[in-house]
Amino acid sequence: MDPTIIFGFILVGFILIEAIGIDSFIALFLSHEALIVIGCGLLATSLINFPAAQLKHMGGWLKKLFFSNSRNYRLDMLLLIKLSFKMNREGRAALEAEISQIKDTFLRYAMIQVMNKVEPDQIKLMLKEMIEQSEMRHEQGIHYFEQMAKYAPGLALVGTLIGLVKLLSNLDDPKSIGPNMAMALVCTFYGVASSNLIFLPMSGRLKVSSYAERIHKEILIEGIISMAKGELPITIREKIYSLVTEKDRKFLKERETR
Repeated sequence: MDPTIIFGFILVGFILIEAIGIDSFIALFLSHEALIVIGCGLLATSLINFPAAQLKHMGGWLKKLFFSNSRNYRLDMLLLIKLSFKMNREGRAALEAEISQIKDTFLRYAMIQVMNKVEPDQIKLMLKEMIEQSEMRHEQGIHYFEQMAKYAPGLALVGTLIGLVKLLSNLDDPKSIGPNMAMALVCTFYGVASSNLIFLPMSGRLKVSSYAERIHKEILIEGIISMAKGELPITIREKIYSLVTEKDRKFLKERETR
């Protein structure tokens, strides 16, 4: 699990409780009416906006959020370099024994094409299409959290209006003015806070994760196409080294010498 998102949520909670005060937060900001308007409202808008076929991917979106660093693409690069040396020594048929052990679907599919001597341009086209399809799936999750970020302030306004209507309809009862006004303002707080402190950062994190995945796969493609063209392993290795950061290059060199 990536600890940064956990620390981020903890920090959000700390900021709110520290700014408001734990006693004041419990007494003034825990409103069941506001929770119903915002919480149930967001659930309702999700069900209306998104079909079940998309909502069933929620687990995958959350996994991507909390485990975005669980996939070490540098190991795939290292494996690609090792496979290029093996193919150079023993031929393409030697890849068959290695392919079944490759965990990454993208790299495994690419190696199958290389082993079967598919034309490099065709391999590149197929891998590019795989990346595009993957990003389209990522876009569904990004769009979901972006929509929730849009709906939350609108629902806050609905809750605020409900509170004001209840307030104005009971002006003859001074005791009801305070609770109704508080409900109106707490709805605004819930909506704005959830939009800016939860949903927008979550959609942004998915974007960053998707972009990082594309960068790594594009680097893999360069090595894969070089393998398909029959280039020397040293050339393939240097090509990959030239495309990664200094930190990644150091990691690859250290692991390759082991």
